[in-house]
Amino acid sequence: MIFKKVERKKLYELIADEIEEVILSGTYEIGSKLPSEQSIAEQFEVSRNIVREAMKILQERRLISVVDGSGAFVTKPSSGATSDALTRYLRLLGMAPSIEALYEIRSVIEVANVRLAALRAGADDIVQLENAMEKMRECAKISIDLWTEADLHFHLIIAQATHNPLMTVMLEPLVNQWRGVIGTGYSVEGGVSAGLDAHKALLAAIKNNDPDTAAEIMMEHLEDSKQRTKIAFEIKEKEQS
Repeated sequence: MIFKKVERKKLYELIADEIEEVILSGTYEIGSKLPSEQSIAEQFEVSRNIVREAMKILQERRLISVVDGSGAFVTKPSSGATSDALTRYLRLLGMAPSIEALYEIRSVIEVANVRLAALRAGADDIVQLENAMEKMRECAKISIDLWTEADLHFHLIIAQATHNPLMTVMLEPLVNQWRGVIGTGYSVEGGVSAGLDAHKALLAAIKNNDPDTAAEIMMEHLEDSKQRTKIAFEIKEKEQS
């Protein structure tokens, strides 16, 4: 047989697909309100129950949010679904392979990001990076958790400084996976001071519009962070055995 079986979609799924297409085409801007369930039902000539089911699908796709008593609103695209799926995959993969995989993808994305940031960062980007650097210094004296958040924020600003919106979109789903790993690695003696030095050097290279130096510093920083993370997990495994 040369033909594939055709999937027969339910009516509410077809309606959800049609509304999604209208949203993605830009007919409704982010934050704008969709027509009421009654209005949509009349346009499609279906019951409101069918429209309600379609809206549930659009919520699951993170395209809309429904506010009781107010209606449905187009939401800003979120990386949440991708992040959740990645979390499940990494848990199945296991911790040791996950560390290697996470740092490998970090090196691919973040070295490219910092190169572009060094070439494209404007005055506002530099101010944000300087503020993030100061926040890291402050948080280093308080807790690893706060330090980790400040660290991740610094890297997200680098992505924003590329002025390529897809860089941030690609980075955000990975941030949740790095959160625990970074915190673990910097719990090793000397981790915080080494991290501060690396970020200070990254900021200087970006301010100097020096993409080659910025890329080299990022690679060294990520390798150092990976080795510290491995040491931390080895210590943890020994303590648990």
